[in-house]
Amino acid sequence: MRKAELIADAWGEWIAGMGDWHVFGGLTYDPDRRSTLPGSDVARAHVRRWIGDSKRHPGVFVEAAVVALEYQRNGWPHFHPLLRLRGGARPGVFGELGQAWFKEHGYARLTSPRSELDVARYAAKYLAKDISRGDVIFWPPHGQLTTHQPVLQRREGA
Repeated sequence: MRKAELIADAWGEWIAGMGDWHVFGGLTYDPDRRSTLPGSDVARAHVRRWIGDSKRHPGVFVEAAVVALEYQRNGWPHFHPLLRLRGGARPGVFGELGQAWFKEHGYARLTSPRSELDVARYAAKYLAKDISRGDVIFWPPHGQLTTHQPVLQRREGA
């Protein structure tokens, strides 16, 4: 296995182990609805606003998120969000979150991960793919992604 694949796998396992994840998928822009291509700073701000505005929907609150920014062949940015929702995913939440993105920017395809292994694979694939051109957004900006406090163990002899 190549070094990059090992790093991607480790990163995916790390993200998957941070707690329960309820939503993953893709967010894209609709070039026909926008007059200009958004720069990476503007695109990241759009995702942060989308995550932060989730609390405006009754029963929807994003507690934590890891979002990979990539670029399509045509140069347009797109995102791969992984979200933890307070109380988990309830019926209708994918539509509400998707519509919130659609109203402002373009298309959303959101679903529930089937397993922790799916989350690890998803994170490894999208977070490590072409990271030199993309970016990763961690939410909350000033807080903790995990649902539990990690237990630090000292190695014997350390």
